[in-house]
Amino acid sequence: EIRDDDMFCELPELLDLHLGDNQLSDINFSLSCLKKLRYLDLEFNKIRNLGKETLENLDKVFGNSSGIGGSQIDLHGNPFTCDCNMNPLYDWLKVTKARLVNKNEMRCYDGYPAYNAGIRIVNVEELNCGPVKVVADQNATSHHAVTSTLLAILIVLTATLITVVLWINRITVREKVEPLFKNFKTSLQYSTIEKQDEEPPEVNV
Repeated sequence: EIRDDDMFCELPELLDLHLGDNQLSDINFSLSCLKKLRYLDLEFNKIRNLGKETLENLDKVFGNSSGIGGSQIDLHGNPFTCDCNMNPLYDWLKVTKARLVNKNEMRCYDGYPAYNAGIRIVNVEELNCGPVKVVADQNATSHHAVTSTLLAILIVLTATLITVVLWINRITVREKVEPLFKNFKTSLQYSTIEKQDEEPPEVNV
């Protein structure tokens, strides 16, 4: 990606800008400063869609081009997603005055309906939104898994902490627990003796 928006503004005399096959996913750099630009090559990048703001900027730079010597832009070879999110780009391609090289070769990489994949954008008849329920379920499952993992980690940490505290204070704990065990043992012995001393009940025959 190009991080400096004005990267090419330092070359105001630039005529042709070749950025094909550069893994670009958007046109996020300034073009209005290139007054003499006549050709912008963006073929075979990673552009899946172009937003309204980008399209408006392209019109400002290339929209007034006319005649054989006008400025041109090449967008073919990019993996466009032809679904409902593409409507602004789809409409723009129909009305823009910008000169698009290889316009008829711009194809859908995927989209919805699924049969849009592989066809030329000029031949697309439907642009729909795909189902989102599956994504929501996956997100919910993922969230549940994360929550369960965090809970298990919390339980293990708590048990470990309790064990460490008991070990550090084992002498104090023993001093407090031993009398309880002794009292319980003594009480149990007295109960056994009392039962043995009880007279057997009389039996009348």
